Amino acid sequence: MMKITSALLLLLLVLSDCTLAEIVLFDNVNVIPMDREGVLSQHRVLVKDGVIIAIESVSKKLSVDVDVIIEGKGQYLMPGFSDTHYHQSGINQTDFDLQYKLLIANGITNVLCMGELKGQDTIDIRARAGAHNTLAPYYFTTGPMLEKSDLKTPDAAVKTVRFHKARGYDFIKIHSNLSAEVYLALLREAEIAGIAVIGHAQRELPLEYSLRMASIAHMEEFVMVYSDEDNLRIENFDKTLLRQITARVKDSGVYVAPTLSIVKKIQQYSDTAKFERLKNSYESSLLSVEEYEQYTAPGKNYLAPVFSTPKLMNYVENIIHANGKLTLAFYKAGIPLLVGSDNFGLHTAGFSFHDEMEAMNDAGIPAYEILKAATVTSSRYLKRTATAGTITPGKNAELILLAKNPLEDISNTRQVSGVMLKGRWFDKSALQSLLKEVEVERARQRNLQAR
Repeated sequence: MMKITSALLLLLLVLSDCTLAEIVLFDNVNVIPMDREGVLSQHRVLVKDGVIIAIESVSKKLSVDVDVIIEGKGQYLMPGFSDTHYHQSGINQTDFDLQYKLLIANGITNVLCMGELKGQDTIDIRARAGAHNTLAPYYFTTGPMLEKSDLKTPDAAVKTVRFHKARGYDFIKIHSNLSAEVYLALLREAEIAGIAVIGHAQRELPLEYSLRMASIAHMEEFVMVYSDEDNLRIENFDKTLLRQITARVKDSGVYVAPTLSIVKKIQQYSDTAKFERLKNSYESSLLSVEEYEQYTAPGKNYLAPVFSTPKLMNYVENIIHANGKLTLAFYKAGIPLLVGSDNFGLHTAGFSFHDEMEAMNDAGIPAYEILKAATVTSSRYLKRTATAGTITPGKNAELILLAKNPLEDISNTRQVSGVMLKGRWFDKSALQSLLKEVEVERARQRNLQAR
């Protein structure tokens, strides 16, 4: 038998494109495992080749040799976050990579892109993002956002579903109200094809129609089904109506992403002083030139004069109040909630996710339940329960190290000390470098635009 020397072993590994198994130890850390509520104080987590192999008390004798030790004393380790309402901006890889850096620096390891924009190929984007050596979160996508103008007949709906299936999108997203005939044809064909339909509620149809989808984005979609949009009147949602709605939504099994923070943002756009602070904020400096200009030009989007009228601002205030009331009722009823940031406008990717968790907390949802929505529930929704969502043996080491306990204050999710993704560890310095890279590149792009 040939004796394998160290030099020969190294050569064989190089030739076979393999690497020696690396064991990483998170030492003396407080673990928030998310398979139960609570904290495992002074524990260690062992990771081998990017997979969790053990979670144990530091009082137990360490039984394996480790290659890397990450000191976790006084810090909190939890699973990576999933943004289930993410918007991919740009049409080139540079823009994509910049946005990924913002996500990872904020602890987001999974995203669901809610609409393929013109000029994008999210199937290709998903494949590139999913590569083991790519600095990107795990990526899921819908096809193009479907409007009424895209689906004028049942035949068009059937063809659209078959297109989505052939392309390999993860979901079909409805963006506007469809006729009952077209909507039902779309659902039937999607069921045959085995692809889930998600998106906006069908506001012009009874609620039961919308509950046939797999998930509904935006809590105001429920608000509008029961309100009078044309006359800017929002339903009061008394206890009786709340019970009726929550019972029906609960029984349907539909997932709901409230996206509360994007609506709250309107109040900042429409207040001169608040808008100036928003425009000049650090987060806004990380946006592309195109995004920034689109949402800061006079008369555009939420800066349109109509949004400055007292009547409309009162309407927005009523929507925000109703959104909070329904979100709390849905939580209490046990309806599965997701965390989706809807990072449109000056609602910067990554940072907007923490805005959303804080908005859900403001609505009355406890911190643990919000974290569960951002990890466990979203992993189930994205069909990743075998590999993500909890800190348990056999799961991928998609991990966030936080300086402070998020169970005590949900805003502590912003205190990211490190992220592990695809077997790579990014300490605080590395995460700050990612943000700095985005900052520098965006400044360069603005300077070029100004010439």
